[in-house]
Amino acid sequence: MDPMRLFFVLALIGFVLSGRKFLDAWRDKSDRGRPRRFLFGGLCLACFIAMGFFELPG
Repeated sequence: MDPMRLFFVLALIGFVLSGRKFLDAWRDKSDRGRPRRFLFGGLCLACFIAMGFFELPG
């Protein structure tokens, strides 16, 4: 498998998983909810940007 395609798949998996964790943290009203929102929201955004900059060639 092409290394670029593997990186893209891993970034997509990271985006989906961190997005799910972000949504779980969004509903968390405890003291741990806010730092988890920043952590998983930032990770989700980083994966999204990585997928945008390193798009697969046609």
